[in-house]
Amino acid sequence: MELEQLLGDLLPRIAGLALATLSFAMIYRARREFFIVVRGWIVLSFVTALALFWLYEVVMSATTTGDWSSHPLVGITFVVVASWLSAFVMAAATIYRRNAEVDAFRSWLSRNPFNLMTLWGAFGLVVIMTGAAISHDSGEVLKDEPWLLALVFSYLLLSILISIMMPFSMRGRGELGRMPREYRTSMPLLATAWAGLPTLEFAFDLLLRSMGVDEFDRLYPWAMILMFIMLARSIMSSRFTSMIVQAEVEMGERGGFRHYDIPRGAYLIEDETNASALELFTELVSLPLRPDATIPTGSESASDTLSFLIPKGLVVTRMYPDRIREAHGLQVTPIVWLTESTGDRRIPPTSVALMTDTMTRFMESNPNSIVLLDGIEYLLTFNDFNRVLKSLDSLSETVWITKSRLLISLNPKVLEQRQLAMMERDRVVVRGTDEIERLRRSSEKRP
Repeated sequence: MELEQLLGDLLPRIAGLALATLSFAMIYRARREFFIVVRGWIVLSFVTALALFWLYEVVMSATTTGDWSSHPLVGITFVVVASWLSAFVMAAATIYRRNAEVDAFRSWLSRNPFNLMTLWGAFGLVVIMTGAAISHDSGEVLKDEPWLLALVFSYLLLSILISIMMPFSMRGRGELGRMPREYRTSMPLLATAWAGLPTLEFAFDLLLRSMGVDEFDRLYPWAMILMFIMLARSIMSSRFTSMIVQAEVEMGERGGFRHYDIPRGAYLIEDETNASALELFTELVSLPLRPDATIPTGSESASDTLSFLIPKGLVVTRMYPDRIREAHGLQVTPIVWLTESTGDRRIPPTSVALMTDTMTRFMESNPNSIVLLDGIEYLLTFNDFNRVLKSLDSLSETVWITKSRLLISLNPKVLEQRQLAMMERDRVVVRGTDEIERLRRSSEKRP
Protein backbone atom coordinates (compact mmCIF):
# COMPACT_ATOMS: atom_id res chain seq x y z
CA MET A 1 0.00 0.00 0.00
CA GLU A 2 1.38 3.38 -1.02
CA LEU A 3 2.14 5.98 1.64
CA GLU A 4 -0.28 8.44 0.06
CA GLN A 5 -3.10 5.93 0.26
CA LEU A 6 -2.16 5.05 3.82
CA LEU A 7 -2.27 8.67 4.99
CA GLY A 8 -5.30 9.69 2.98
CA ASP A 9 -7.47 6.59 3.13
CA LEU A 10 -6.61 4.08 5.81
CA LEU A 11 -5.12 6.18 8.61
CA PRO A 12 -8.05 8.58 9.17
CA ARG A 13 -10.50 5.66 9.28
CA ILE A 14 -8.35 3.85 11.84
CA ALA A 15 -8.13 7.07 13.85
CA GLY A 16 -11.91 7.37 13.65
CA LEU A 17 -12.34 3.82 14.93
CA ALA A 18 -9.98 4.60 17.81
CA LEU A 19 -12.03 7.69 18.72
CA ALA A 20 -15.24 5.71 18.49
CA THR A 21 -13.75 3.07 20.82
CA LEU A 22 -12.79 5.81 23.26
CA SER A 23 -16.34 7.17 23.08
CA PHE A 24 -17.73 3.70 23.82
CA ALA A 25 -15.47 3.52 26.89
CA MET A 26 -16.66 6.95 28.07
CA ILE A 27 -20.28 5.94 27.59
CA TYR A 28 -19.75 2.69 29.49
CA ARG A 29 -18.10 4.51 32.37
CA ALA A 30 -21.12 6.82 32.73
CA ARG A 31 -23.70 4.17 31.87
CA ARG A 32 -25.75 4.66 35.07
CA GLU A 33 -26.68 8.19 34.08
CA PHE A 34 -26.20 7.84 30.34
CA PHE A 35 -28.83 5.19 29.62
CA ILE A 36 -31.54 6.56 31.89
CA VAL A 37 -32.68 8.86 29.12
CA VAL A 38 -33.57 8.18 25.50
CA ARG A 39 -31.02 10.57 24.05
CA GLY A 40 -28.22 8.52 25.64
CA TRP A 41 -29.28 5.55 23.52
CA ILE A 42 -29.46 7.81 20.46
CA VAL A 43 -25.88 8.94 21.03
CA LEU A 44 -24.78 5.31 21.31
CA SER A 45 -26.57 4.52 18.05
CA PHE A 46 -24.92 7.47 16.32
CA VAL A 47 -21.42 6.47 17.43
CA THR A 48 -22.15 2.84 16.47
CA ALA A 49 -23.28 3.87 12.97
CA LEU A 50 -20.17 5.96 12.50
CA ALA A 51 -17.91 3.18 13.78
CA LEU A 52 -19.50 0.63 11.43
CA PHE A 53 -19.13 3.05 8.53
CA TRP A 54 -15.44 3.58 9.25
CA LEU A 55 -14.90 -0.15 9.78
CA TYR A 56 -16.41 -0.85 6.38
CA GLU A 57 -14.13 1.70 4.74
CA VAL A 58 -11.06 0.28 6.52
CA VAL A 59 -11.90 -3.21 5.24
CA MET A 60 -12.52 -1.93 1.72
CA SER A 61 -9.31 0.10 1.75
CA ALA A 62 -7.25 -2.83 2.98
CA THR A 63 -8.74 -5.50 0.70
CA THR A 64 -9.23 -3.58 -2.56
CA THR A 65 -7.56 -0.79 -4.41
CA GLY A 66 -9.09 1.66 -1.97
CA ASP A 67 -11.94 2.69 -4.29
CA TRP A 68 -15.21 1.93 -2.51
CA SER A 69 -17.28 4.30 -4.65
CA SER A 70 -18.74 1.19 -6.25
CA HIS A 71 -20.85 0.78 -3.13
CA PRO A 72 -22.89 4.02 -2.90
CA LEU A 73 -25.62 2.30 -0.88
CA VAL A 74 -23.32 2.31 2.17
CA GLY A 75 -22.87 6.08 1.91
CA ILE A 76 -26.61 6.61 1.34
CA THR A 77 -27.47 4.47 4.36
CA PHE A 78 -25.05 6.32 6.62
CA VAL A 79 -26.29 9.76 5.51
CA VAL A 80 -29.95 8.81 6.09
CA VAL A 81 -29.40 7.05 9.43
CA ALA A 82 -27.12 9.79 10.79
CA SER A 83 -29.53 12.50 9.63
CA TRP A 84 -32.46 10.79 11.32
CA LEU A 85 -30.53 10.28 14.56
CA SER A 86 -29.42 13.93 14.60
CA ALA A 87 -33.06 15.00 14.33
CA PHE A 88 -34.12 12.39 16.88
CA VAL A 89 -31.66 13.58 19.52
CA MET A 90 -32.98 17.12 19.14
CA ALA A 91 -36.54 15.88 19.47
CA ALA A 92 -35.63 13.98 22.65
CA ALA A 93 -34.09 17.15 24.09
CA THR A 94 -36.97 19.44 23.13
CA ILE A 95 -40.48 18.42 22.07
CA TYR A 96 -40.29 14.95 23.70
CA ARG A 97 -38.40 16.15 26.74
CA ARG A 98 -41.21 15.30 29.15
CA ASN A 99 -40.88 11.67 28.10
CA ALA A 100 -37.08 11.68 28.06
CA GLU A 101 -36.76 8.84 30.57
CA VAL A 102 -36.55 5.48 28.82
CA ASP A 103 -39.49 3.88 30.64
CA ALA A 104 -41.66 6.97 30.18
CA PHE A 105 -40.73 7.18 26.49
CA ARG A 106 -41.49 3.50 25.96
CA SER A 107 -44.92 3.95 27.54
CA TRP A 108 -45.57 7.11 25.54
CA LEU A 109 -44.44 5.43 22.31
CA SER A 110 -46.87 2.55 22.82
CA ARG A 111 -49.70 5.10 23.01
CA ASN A 112 -48.38 7.29 20.18
CA PRO A 113 -46.69 5.00 17.64
CA PHE A 114 -47.18 7.54 14.86
CA ASN A 115 -45.17 10.59 15.79
CA LEU A 116 -42.70 12.92 14.16
CA MET A 117 -39.64 10.72 14.66
CA THR A 118 -41.20 7.35 13.76
CA LEU A 119 -42.75 8.80 10.60
CA TRP A 120 -39.51 10.54 9.67
CA GLY A 121 -37.60 7.32 10.31
CA ALA A 122 -40.05 5.41 8.11
CA PHE A 123 -39.45 7.91 5.31
CA GLY A 124 -35.70 7.44 5.75
CA LEU A 125 -36.16 3.68 5.45
CA VAL A 126 -38.01 4.23 2.18
CA VAL A 127 -35.04 6.28 0.91
CA ILE A 128 -32.60 3.51 1.85
CA MET A 129 -34.77 0.80 0.29
CA THR A 130 -35.09 2.86 -2.87
CA GLY A 131 -31.32 3.13 -3.08
CA ALA A 132 -30.98 -0.61 -2.49
CA ALA A 133 -33.50 -1.39 -5.23
CA ILE A 134 -31.60 0.46 -7.94
CA SER A 135 -28.00 0.15 -6.71
CA HIS A 136 -25.65 -2.19 -8.47
CA ASP A 137 -21.94 -2.88 -8.52
CA SER A 138 -21.21 0.12 -10.68
CA GLY A 139 -20.14 3.29 -8.91
CA GLU A 140 -21.94 5.26 -11.66
CA VAL A 141 -25.40 4.67 -10.14
CA LEU A 142 -25.67 8.17 -8.66
CA LYS A 143 -24.48 9.69 -11.90
CA ASP A 144 -26.97 7.61 -13.86
CA GLU A 145 -29.80 8.27 -11.39
CA PRO A 146 -29.47 11.91 -10.26
CA TRP A 147 -32.97 11.88 -8.78
CA LEU A 148 -31.72 9.44 -6.12
CA LEU A 149 -29.01 11.90 -5.15
CA ALA A 150 -31.67 14.63 -4.97
CA LEU A 151 -33.83 12.40 -2.76
CA VAL A 152 -30.99 11.78 -0.30
CA PHE A 153 -30.10 15.48 -0.27
CA SER A 154 -33.73 16.40 0.43
CA TYR A 155 -33.83 14.04 3.39
CA LEU A 156 -30.57 15.46 4.75
CA LEU A 157 -31.67 19.06 4.31
CA LEU A 158 -35.10 18.53 5.85
CA SER A 159 -33.52 16.71 8.82
CA ILE A 160 -31.30 19.72 9.47
CA LEU A 161 -34.26 22.10 9.24
CA ILE A 162 -36.32 19.94 11.59
CA SER A 163 -33.48 19.86 14.11
CA ILE A 164 -33.02 23.62 14.02
CA MET A 165 -36.74 24.44 14.18
CA MET A 166 -37.70 22.11 17.04
CA PRO A 167 -36.35 24.36 19.84
CA PHE A 168 -38.31 27.28 18.43
CA SER A 169 -41.49 25.22 18.28
CA MET A 170 -41.38 25.00 22.08
CA ARG A 171 -41.47 28.76 22.52
CA GLY A 172 -45.15 29.04 21.64
CA ARG A 173 -46.08 26.34 24.15
CA GLY A 174 -44.21 28.00 26.98
CA GLU A 175 -41.89 25.04 27.47
CA LEU A 176 -38.71 26.70 26.28
CA GLY A 177 -38.52 28.81 29.41
CA ARG A 178 -38.39 25.74 31.61
CA MET A 179 -35.19 24.49 30.08
CA PRO A 180 -31.76 25.58 31.33
CA ARG A 181 -30.55 28.62 29.45
CA GLU A 182 -27.44 26.77 28.33
CA TYR A 183 -29.70 24.40 26.41
CA ARG A 184 -31.72 27.18 24.83
CA THR A 185 -28.68 28.93 23.40
CA SER A 186 -26.71 25.85 22.36
CA MET A 187 -29.36 23.61 20.82
CA PRO A 188 -29.43 25.16 17.31
CA LEU A 189 -25.63 25.04 17.13
CA LEU A 190 -25.64 21.52 18.51
CA ALA A 191 -28.14 20.41 15.87
CA THR A 192 -25.93 21.85 13.15
CA ALA A 193 -22.85 20.10 14.54
CA TRP A 194 -24.66 16.74 14.68
CA ALA A 195 -25.70 17.14 11.06
CA GLY A 196 -22.14 17.99 10.03
CA LEU A 197 -20.96 14.40 9.66
CA PRO A 198 -23.69 13.21 7.29
CA THR A 199 -23.36 16.50 5.39
CA LEU A 200 -19.64 15.90 4.84
CA GLU A 201 -20.30 12.35 3.72
CA PHE A 202 -22.98 13.44 1.28
CA ALA A 203 -20.99 16.36 -0.16
CA PHE A 204 -17.65 14.60 -0.68
CA ASP A 205 -18.37 10.89 -0.95
CA LEU A 206 -21.68 11.02 -2.84
CA LEU A 207 -22.15 14.34 -4.64
CA LEU A 208 -18.58 15.13 -5.76
CA ARG A 209 -17.81 11.52 -6.66
CA SER A 210 -20.94 11.34 -8.80
CA MET A 211 -19.59 14.42 -10.61
CA GLY A 212 -16.20 12.79 -11.09
CA VAL A 213 -14.43 15.16 -8.67
CA ASP A 214 -11.95 13.29 -6.49
CA GLU A 215 -9.47 16.03 -5.52
CA PHE A 216 -10.78 16.04 -1.96
CA ASP A 217 -10.77 12.29 -1.37
CA ARG A 218 -7.69 12.60 0.86
CA LEU A 219 -9.01 15.56 2.84
CA TYR A 220 -12.64 14.88 3.73
CA PRO A 221 -11.92 11.85 6.01
CA TRP A 222 -9.81 14.12 8.20
CA ALA A 223 -12.59 16.72 8.18
CA MET A 224 -14.96 14.04 9.48
CA ILE A 225 -12.45 13.16 12.19
CA LEU A 226 -12.31 16.80 13.33
CA MET A 227 -16.11 16.99 13.36
CA PHE A 228 -16.33 13.80 15.40
CA ILE A 229 -13.77 15.11 17.90
CA MET A 230 -16.01 18.12 18.48
CA LEU A 231 -18.96 15.85 19.15
CA ALA A 232 -16.96 13.43 21.31
CA ARG A 233 -16.06 16.28 23.66
CA SER A 234 -19.77 16.87 24.21
CA ILE A 235 -20.80 13.26 24.66
CA MET A 236 -20.30 13.33 28.43
CA SER A 237 -21.84 16.76 28.90
CA SER A 238 -25.33 17.21 30.30
CA ARG A 239 -26.72 17.55 26.80
CA PHE A 240 -26.65 13.75 26.63
CA THR A 241 -26.64 12.60 30.22
CA SER A 242 -29.32 13.12 32.80
CA MET A 243 -30.27 12.24 36.33
CA ILE A 244 -33.87 11.25 36.97
CA VAL A 245 -34.73 11.60 40.67
CA GLN A 246 -37.80 9.76 41.89
CA ALA A 247 -39.76 11.73 44.48
CA GLU A 248 -40.71 10.16 47.81
CA VAL A 249 -43.08 11.36 50.51
CA GLU A 250 -41.07 11.80 53.68
CA MET A 251 -42.30 9.52 56.45
CA GLY A 252 -40.14 10.79 59.27
CA GLU A 253 -40.59 10.10 62.97
CA ARG A 254 -41.88 13.58 63.77
CA GLY A 255 -45.46 13.84 64.94
CA GLY A 256 -48.09 16.52 64.64
CA PHE A 257 -48.77 19.10 61.94
CA ARG A 258 -47.33 22.39 60.82
CA HIS A 259 -49.47 25.51 60.71
CA TYR A 260 -47.65 27.34 57.95
CA ASP A 261 -46.74 26.86 54.30
CA ILE A 262 -44.47 29.37 52.64
CA PRO A 263 -45.73 30.87 49.34
CA ARG A 264 -44.49 29.59 46.01
CA GLY A 265 -41.30 31.20 44.78
CA ALA A 266 -37.52 31.24 45.09
CA TYR A 267 -35.98 32.06 48.49
CA LEU A 268 -32.41 33.09 49.15
CA ILE A 269 -31.63 32.09 52.72
CA GLU A 270 -28.55 34.01 53.82
CA ASP A 271 -26.72 32.50 56.75
CA GLU A 272 -23.14 31.53 57.55
CA THR A 273 -24.23 27.89 57.86
CA ASN A 274 -26.86 25.84 56.12
CA ALA A 275 -28.50 24.72 59.38
CA SER A 276 -31.43 27.14 59.24
CA ALA A 277 -32.23 26.34 55.61
CA LEU A 278 -32.08 22.60 56.27
CA GLU A 279 -34.34 22.94 59.32
CA LEU A 280 -36.92 24.89 57.33
CA PHE A 281 -36.79 22.38 54.49
CA THR A 282 -37.13 19.44 56.90
CA GLU A 283 -40.23 20.93 58.52
CA LEU A 284 -41.86 21.57 55.16
CA VAL A 285 -41.39 18.01 53.85
CA SER A 286 -41.66 15.94 57.04
CA LEU A 287 -44.52 17.68 58.89
CA PRO A 288 -47.82 17.59 56.98
CA LEU A 289 -49.81 20.78 56.79
CA ARG A 290 -52.89 20.76 58.98
CA PRO A 291 -55.71 19.01 57.06
CA ASP A 292 -58.18 21.88 57.50
CA ALA A 293 -55.84 24.44 55.89
CA THR A 294 -57.14 26.31 52.88
CA ILE A 295 -55.93 24.90 49.57
CA PRO A 296 -54.79 27.91 47.50
CA THR A 297 -55.34 26.21 44.14
CA GLY A 298 -59.00 25.53 44.80
CA SER A 299 -58.52 22.12 43.21
CA GLU A 300 -60.88 19.33 44.19
CA SER A 301 -58.43 16.65 43.08
CA ALA A 302 -57.43 14.36 45.93
CA SER A 303 -53.90 14.00 44.57
CA ASP A 304 -53.48 17.79 44.29
CA THR A 305 -54.74 18.23 47.83
CA LEU A 306 -52.37 15.55 49.13
CA SER A 307 -49.38 17.08 47.32
CA PHE A 308 -50.21 20.41 48.94
CA LEU A 309 -50.60 18.98 52.45
CA ILE A 310 -47.56 16.67 52.18
CA PRO A 311 -45.17 18.09 49.56
CA LYS A 312 -42.31 16.11 48.10
CA GLY A 313 -38.77 17.41 48.42
CA LEU A 314 -35.31 17.25 46.88
CA VAL A 315 -31.98 18.28 48.37
CA VAL A 316 -28.95 19.18 46.26
CA THR A 317 -26.06 19.74 48.62
CA ARG A 318 -22.32 19.79 49.17
CA MET A 319 -22.74 17.97 52.51
CA TYR A 320 -22.45 14.21 52.70
CA PRO A 321 -26.05 12.91 52.38
CA ASP A 322 -25.86 10.50 55.34
CA ARG A 323 -24.93 13.38 57.64
CA ILE A 324 -28.06 15.25 56.60
CA ARG A 325 -30.28 12.22 57.07
CA GLU A 326 -28.91 11.55 60.54
CA ALA A 327 -29.03 15.18 61.68
CA HIS A 328 -32.47 16.02 60.29
CA GLY A 329 -34.30 12.70 60.24
CA LEU A 330 -34.84 12.59 56.47
CA GLN A 331 -35.44 8.97 55.56
CA VAL A 332 -36.55 8.79 51.92
CA THR A 333 -36.24 12.34 50.57
CA PRO A 334 -33.83 12.15 47.61
CA ILE A 335 -30.49 13.86 48.22
CA VAL A 336 -28.07 14.66 45.38
CA TRP A 337 -24.46 15.15 46.40
CA LEU A 338 -22.30 17.79 44.72
CA THR A 339 -18.92 16.10 44.57
CA GLU A 340 -16.07 15.25 42.22
CA SER A 341 -16.30 11.57 43.18
CA THR A 342 -18.43 9.28 41.03
CA GLY A 343 -21.44 7.31 42.15
CA ASP A 344 -25.22 7.25 42.31
CA ARG A 345 -26.98 10.58 42.80
CA ARG A 346 -23.74 12.51 42.51
CA ILE A 347 -23.14 15.53 40.29
CA PRO A 348 -19.70 17.04 39.71
CA PRO A 349 -19.50 20.75 40.54
CA THR A 350 -18.49 21.57 36.96
CA SER A 351 -21.76 20.12 35.60
CA VAL A 352 -23.97 23.10 36.39
CA ALA A 353 -26.26 22.32 33.46
CA LEU A 354 -26.76 18.75 34.68
CA MET A 355 -27.62 20.03 38.14
CA THR A 356 -30.08 22.54 36.69
CA ASP A 357 -31.65 19.92 34.45
CA THR A 358 -32.05 17.50 37.37
CA MET A 359 -33.77 20.08 39.55
CA THR A 360 -35.92 21.32 36.67
CA ARG A 361 -37.13 17.82 35.83
CA PHE A 362 -37.94 17.17 39.48
CA MET A 363 -40.09 20.30 39.77
CA GLU A 364 -41.81 19.62 36.45
CA SER A 365 -42.69 16.08 37.57
CA ASN A 366 -43.71 17.14 41.09
CA PRO A 367 -45.70 20.40 41.16
CA ASN A 368 -45.84 22.04 44.59
CA SER A 369 -42.55 20.39 45.49
CA ILE A 370 -39.84 21.90 47.69
CA VAL A 371 -36.21 21.93 46.53
CA LEU A 372 -33.20 22.93 48.61
CA LEU A 373 -29.97 23.94 46.91
CA ASP A 374 -27.03 24.06 49.30
CA GLY A 375 -23.51 24.49 47.98
CA ILE A 376 -23.44 27.70 45.95
CA GLU A 377 -20.05 28.54 47.44
CA TYR A 378 -18.71 25.18 46.25
CA LEU A 379 -20.09 25.70 42.73
CA LEU A 380 -18.46 29.12 42.52
CA THR A 381 -15.02 27.64 43.12
CA PHE A 382 -15.36 25.65 39.89
CA ASN A 383 -17.53 27.90 37.72
CA ASP A 384 -17.84 31.48 36.61
CA PHE A 385 -20.27 33.53 38.72
CA ASN A 386 -22.44 34.45 35.71
CA ARG A 387 -22.85 30.80 34.79
CA VAL A 388 -24.10 29.92 38.27
CA LEU A 389 -26.37 32.98 38.30
CA LYS A 390 -27.92 32.01 34.96
CA SER A 391 -28.61 28.56 36.37
CA LEU A 392 -30.40 30.05 39.38
CA ASP A 393 -32.41 32.37 37.15
CA SER A 394 -33.51 29.41 35.06
CA LEU A 395 -34.55 27.51 38.20
CA SER A 396 -36.48 30.54 39.44
CA GLU A 397 -38.47 30.57 36.21
CA THR A 398 -39.29 26.88 36.64
CA VAL A 399 -40.41 27.50 40.22
CA TRP A 400 -43.17 29.88 39.12
CA ILE A 401 -44.30 27.65 36.27
CA THR A 402 -44.54 24.53 38.45
CA LYS A 403 -45.84 26.32 41.59
CA SER A 404 -42.90 24.96 43.58
CA ARG A 405 -40.58 26.42 46.19
CA LEU A 406 -36.84 26.74 45.87
CA LEU A 407 -34.68 27.33 48.94
CA ILE A 408 -31.16 28.51 48.12
CA SER A 409 -28.76 28.43 51.05
CA LEU A 410 -25.93 30.96 50.79
CA ASN A 411 -23.22 32.40 53.00
CA PRO A 412 -23.32 36.09 51.96
CA LYS A 413 -19.73 36.68 53.11
CA VAL A 414 -18.29 34.71 50.19
CA LEU A 415 -19.64 37.16 47.58
CA GLU A 416 -18.84 40.69 46.65
CA GLN A 417 -21.56 43.26 47.27
CA ARG A 418 -22.40 43.52 43.57
CA GLN A 419 -22.60 39.75 43.20
CA LEU A 420 -24.78 39.43 46.28
CA ALA A 421 -27.16 42.07 44.91
CA MET A 422 -27.48 40.11 41.68
CA MET A 423 -28.19 36.93 43.65
CA GLU A 424 -30.90 38.67 45.65
CA ARG A 425 -32.63 40.03 42.55
CA ASP A 426 -35.99 38.34 41.80
CA ARG A 427 -35.73 36.18 44.93
CA VAL A 428 -37.19 36.52 48.40
CA VAL A 429 -34.30 37.24 50.74
CA VAL A 430 -34.45 35.63 54.19
CA ARG A 431 -31.58 36.58 56.48
CA GLY A 432 -30.90 34.23 59.39
CA THR A 433 -33.12 32.31 61.79
CA ASP A 434 -35.05 35.38 62.98
CA GLU A 435 -36.37 36.14 59.52
CA ILE A 436 -37.16 32.47 58.97
CA GLU A 437 -39.29 32.57 62.10
CA ARG A 438 -41.08 35.69 60.83
CA LEU A 439 -41.66 33.87 57.53
CA ARG A 440 -43.25 31.00 59.43
CA ARG A 441 -45.58 33.29 61.36
CA SER A 442 -46.58 35.32 58.31
CA SER A 443 -47.32 32.12 56.36
CA GLU A 444 -49.59 30.45 58.90
CA LYS A 445 -52.56 28.67 57.40
CA ARG A 446 -55.82 29.10 59.27
CA PRO A 447 -58.94 26.98 58.73
